[in-house]
Amino acid sequence: MTTLLDEIIDGSSDESVRTTDLLRKVQVAATRIGAPGVVEWVKRELQGYSDEDDLPDYRRMITSVTGHFTGPMQSQIKKALPPYPGFEKDFQVEMRQPLITLQSFADAAEDPQLQWPAWRVEEYEKSGAFAIQFFGLFGAWNVITRQSLHGVIDTVRSKAMEFALELQMSFPDAGTVDGPSVATNTAVAPVVFNTTNNIYGHGANIATGSDIAQKSIIKGNIQEFERQVKALGLGDADAAEFATIVKDDQSLEKPRAKAFLEKVRAGAIAVGSAVPSDVIAGSLIELGKMFLGLS
Repeated sequence: MTTLLDEIIDGSSDESVRTTDLLRKVQVAATRIGAPGVVEWVKRELQGYSDEDDLPDYRRMITSVTGHFTGPMQSQIKKALPPYPGFEKDFQVEMRQPLITLQSFADAAEDPQLQWPAWRVEEYEKSGAFAIQFFGLFGAWNVITRQSLHGVIDTVRSKAMEFALELQMSFPDAGTVDGPSVATNTAVAPVVFNTTNNIYGHGANIATGSDIAQKSIIKGNIQEFERQVKALGLGDADAAEFATIVKDDQSLEKPRAKAFLEKVRAGAIAVGSAVPSDVIAGSLIELGKMFLGLS
């Protein structure tokens, strides 16, 4: 029987499947397994990123800039402008538009352009970075190649495929109505953690679901246990406290461990990651099980 994960994996390499439709399937699967970070990513890809939203690395790019010079007798010259100290950000663009808008730009007849504001054109001209005798810089714009836009869209499709493959490797039924989720199986949490970080291109990288199945922490290795806890984003003191609690109590079911995990879920313990606190707590449980030799 074909699962939702199968549909995502197959659709990611099928050009007849629209990227927006592919992402909606990812949203359904992510909602069912309890991966709010992935759900939020899909919504932002479909609706666009606000100025306050964390922008994935693949939606930032360095571009060439073309300058429009005017001179005697209404003559005009268009020349590529060289980068210059103080103008580094002007040669970069952040693509916060909805994915469907980027697709329309990619399918256009010509490469889209992003005009510089007039005051910035004036400042560049005054910098002396580039000049043509008897000509003045009238305008400038970033040139965003259609090829680079297709690259962004392809990256989104690849991340959708990686999300499904990562889950399918350890949890083939993930994404089904009654399939495993973060709420019902803590072993799902590390996979969700990894896929969320992979999408945004930053953050800590702990063992993947397959690594966890291979018991990447040797039973009783307190140093490695504490290191992996830190890799989840906990501070040194909090990581040391959790490691000590589990080591001393030899359990994740006693009051101290349960109280610590509840603090993580409630956000009372700071975690340097955009990954949801429930997912972090689930990952802590799985690491604790490995340390205690319970998984």
